[in-house]
Amino acid sequence: MTVQDIVRPSAASAKTSFLYRVDGSASWTVGTANVIVSVSGPIEVNKREELPDVATVEIVVRPGTGVTSTREQFLQDRIRKVFAPVIVLDLHPRTLIQIVVQIVQSGDTKMLNTMTLSASINATYMALLDAGVPVRSTVSATSIIYYKTQAQTSKAAVLIDPTRTELERIEKDILSVHTVAYELKGGKIERLLLTESVGSFTEDQVFECYDSAAKICESTNETMREAVINGVQRKSRWRET
Repeated sequence: MTVQDIVRPSAASAKTSFLYRVDGSASWTVGTANVIVSVSGPIEVNKREELPDVATVEIVVRPGTGVTSTREQFLQDRIRKVFAPVIVLDLHPRTLIQIVVQIVQSGDTKMLNTMTLSASINATYMALLDAGVPVRSTVSATSIIYYKTQAQTSKAAVLIDPTRTELERIEKDILSVHTVAYELKGGKIERLLLTESVGSFTEDQVFECYDSAAKICESTNETMREAVINGVQRKSRWRET
C-alpha cells in the first residue's frame, strides 16, 4: 500500500516555568491534546524506595476527568520506558525525582492514546529540563495515523499529530496508529526510544513512518529550544525585579 497523501502536523506550542512550588514545569499542546507536567527533585525519598547508587523516579499520570484507570497506567509505563535511558540517575543517589503528568485534554478518541502519549513525552522532557534534572540528550515524540481514503481504498492517507475532530472524522477508516519517540543529539536523530504501533500495516509503512517521525521530531526540537529560551528570559526578568 502506498501513501496517497500526507497531512502536515498541527503547530505545537510549549511553555515552561509557570508552576510554583515545584522545581520544573512545562505544558505541551499539539492538535487538541494539552498536557501539563511538573517535576520535583532531586528530593528526599522514602526509605523503602531508596536506591543506594541511583535516584528513584516516580511517575504519576492524572486524568483530565474521573479517576485513574488502566489508561493512565499504560501512559506511566510508556513514559518510564522512554526516559529510563535518558535521565542521568547516578548523579543523585538516594533521592527522588517525581514527575506528575496532568492531562488537561487528551486529544484522543476513547479508543486511542497516541496524542496523549506523545504530548506527555514532550512535556515531560521540557519539565525535566526546566527542573535542571540532568539528561543525556533531547527527547521528542509524535503521532502518525494511517487511514483509508473514501476515493481510493487501495491507498492510505496519513495524518501527523491530528486534532480530535480529525480523528473522529476518520475513526472508522483508521488502519494503524503509531506513536514514535526519538532521542536527539545536536538537533539530529540519535536512536529510536519508543514505537507503539496498533493496527494493520506493512513493513514499508513502518519504515516510512519512522522516516516521517524523524523529520517531525527534529522540527519539534526547534519548538522546544524556543520554549526553553523564553522560559530562561522569564526567569531572568523575575530575578531582576
